[in-house]
Amino acid sequence: MFPLNYPRPFITKYLLISAALLAVNSHAKAPTDTHIKSKTSYQQAVAQLGYRELAETFSRSKALAISTLADEEKLSLQELQAAATLELIGAPIAKGEQVLQDFVAQYPRKDSAYLGQLNEPSLYQRIAINWHNSTAVEPSAFALELRQLIAQGIATGYNLVTTPWPFFATERHVIYGHSDIQHAQQLLALLASEGLQARVGLSRKTSAFLYRDDWGTLSQSLIDVGNNRRLVEASEYDLHFEFLTAADKTRFVAAIDRYAKKESAEQIGLILGAWWQPFYRSRTAAEGFASATQIAVSNGSETALLLTLPEQAPALVKAIQQLNPSWSIAPEAIWVNLAFHRYLRGGYK
Repeated sequence: MFPLNYPRPFITKYLLISAALLAVNSHAKAPTDTHIKSKTSYQQAVAQLGYRELAETFSRSKALAISTLADEEKLSLQELQAAATLELIGAPIAKGEQVLQDFVAQYPRKDSAYLGQLNEPSLYQRIAINWHNSTAVEPSAFALELRQLIAQGIATGYNLVTTPWPFFATERHVIYGHSDIQHAQQLLALLASEGLQARVGLSRKTSAFLYRDDWGTLSQSLIDVGNNRRLVEASEYDLHFEFLTAADKTRFVAAIDRYAKKESAEQIGLILGAWWQPFYRSRTAAEGFASATQIAVSNGSETALLLTLPEQAPALVKAIQQLNPSWSIAPEAIWVNLAFHRYLRGGYK
């Protein structure tokens, strides 16, 4: 995937090694659900995060009142102080050593896309404020030139990523695209109701995609690009989820298929804004996802992401090169939900 603190101009060296890095990361082990056993793990984490002095102010009774660990009575005072401090700042101390290590590594990074934990009640307001306070981006010359890929029937669409991505672990990361922020709020509540836990981020994008006549009337205006093709261009977002385990992706797919995917025009029992073909993807292979190719195209200051079937990727790369030889191009493997995979094949459901 392109750098997670994207967007910024693509670095040629990064583009050449990104696929190799993804292959390495995809073999990382998922975290376990056991408590941390190392005697100094909590203390080390607190020291790394910069809260050691605070931890040392806690009496044992105060730390016990804060801690929710099942084995808290067995901990030394120093470990108990550290565990209580970690709980205060939202560290996932009961979710496994790898999850805590990820939290410690990511904590000091300037991650403007990270919003919070899935089960935080204030997340619903924060995500709406983030969306409404950001500014939609007008189509650039780069975006207008990319329309030719849709006009010529070479691609079905593209995304221009206009704000950074969160720093999420590759193997547990799912990216979900949509345009309605109320849909995002309902989706977050839906996933929480299904018992899923995840770190949540939000990034903005400008999307352009081929319109299917079977979709019916849309609220967005359609852009005629010739050759009997029309595209939808919209200001959208990507919701980012970093689940506790890679296996949680399967539970996510089941929730989307049941409550956020339209199967008939008058279907009830769905959350607001359910689409015929929801669009979400995994950065590693997972059950409920199909193989696709993501192509990052950059003019040096902007980058577009195009998705296609693996067998069609070489022709698409060639067409992009012919359209503008000065652009840098980086294809890589991605895994998309089955409904969107059918969209890539020309279906509308």
